[in-house]
Amino acid sequence: MIRDIIWDFDGTLFNTYPGTVNSFRKTLKDNGIDESNENILNYMKISESYALTYFKELYGLDDNFIEKYTSYKKDMKPEMIQPFPFAADVCRRVIDLGGRNYIITHRGESTLKILQHYGMMCYFTEIITKQYGFKRKPDPEAFIYLIEKYQINKRTALVIGDRECEVLGGKAAGIRTCLYDTNNVSLTEVPDYNIDSLKNLVDMLN
Repeated sequence: MIRDIIWDFDGTLFNTYPGTVNSFRKTLKDNGIDESNENILNYMKISESYALTYFKELYGLDDNFIEKYTSYKKDMKPEMIQPFPFAADVCRRVIDLGGRNYIITHRGESTLKILQHYGMMCYFTEIITKQYGFKRKPDPEAFIYLIEKYQINKRTALVIGDRECEVLGGKAAGIRTCLYDTNNVSLTEVPDYNIDSLKNLVDMLN
């Protein structure tokens, strides 16, 4: 039985990639650079910080590039970001079965605004954003914090994300992992479960 689920946010609960890729491409165009959405997404799949560093160094851009991208991303309205199908259903089902949901994300306080917009804040016991100051995934620091604070039983817990950093972080913390493969990512570490729809999680819980 799965009792506790530790969620990633971007690309797992919410489809934020179209908006962030558009913001990234717009920032590059401001610098006279035209990159395809597909190429930007390929680097975003690794991590946002990796993509920023890669393109910054590739084109010799200054720190204004990162500041402008951050500004564009902050201007994204919550209604421009959609939850994945069955996201709310899974979270609700976990609670109905006496379980708990948590979020660990590299995103900031915009996470809370988006959840509030869609009426989903009530599903989460704790939401760890970058303001907490934990090391970035795949470091297990944030996972261990939740395990210890809420006395999570590792045998009945699951980490779910759309990138390898969630798989590595969950395994390092001793928790089973599930890859929600929304972008055909390449992995070196095999997750315990691999799904292409959150409906698969509803079925697992039932």
